[in-house]
Amino acid sequence: MKENSRKKTSQKQVAETSAKKTVDNVYNLIMANAMFILFNIHILIYLIFIGQPESIGTYYLTMGVLSLNLVPSYTALLYTVMAMKTEKKSVVRLFMEGYRKSVKTALLIGVIGTLIITFSLYNNLFFMIEGMESAYFASQMGIFFTLFAAAAAVPVMVRNDGGKFREIFRKTKDSFFRLLLGAALAVLIMGLSIFFARYIVFPLIFGFGLAAMAQEALSEKVLAPKRKVRK
Repeated sequence: MKENSRKKTSQKQVAETSAKKTVDNVYNLIMANAMFILFNIHILIYLIFIGQPESIGTYYLTMGVLSLNLVPSYTALLYTVMAMKTEKKSVVRLFMEGYRKSVKTALLIGVIGTLIITFSLYNNLFFMIEGMESAYFASQMGIFFTLFAAAAAVPVMVRNDGGKFREIFRKTKDSFFRLLLGAALAVLIMGLSIFFARYIVFPLIFGFGLAAMAQEALSEKVLAPKRKVRK
């Protein structure tokens, strides 16, 4: 009887511990997601309160400037999601730590990406008016490629504590096609979260954090250091 009682107690403790870890992980994910939104709250404020822009060109330019912080803050989010597995620091502290380490390189990548995308969007207006369908399609593909390339560089920056731009560019280029799936999936999840947030706010509570988790899982094997085989 005593042995059965001990087994039941042990199983109950394991279940309670597992449940607590699950709750903690969900809470940390929500907090990390909230930090990302907080660092980009200016975009939401602009979209809600500023209203319709004077022209589509002004809108593209304004959104381009407001979006410069997306890559640094997403890098911090991915850093947080990765560090939560081993670190016992608070989510806020991890996020700030990840942001501080990568902000210079991530901001430079964000600036380059924003310039390319904004320029492409301006060109799309001309292509659409002139009926240049092939050029319009090529420009659209260029926008998606830029988004995927910027997202692909994020896990590389996380694993190199920011690193210099040339180093990050080289390492991303060397593994680009293997990193592409994770980058595309992350962009897709974030896009769907923003789209469905128009109808229900729930996707915004988890969406960006889930995107970071998915990309981390897919990029881990690509960027994990190779073990040396002993002869």
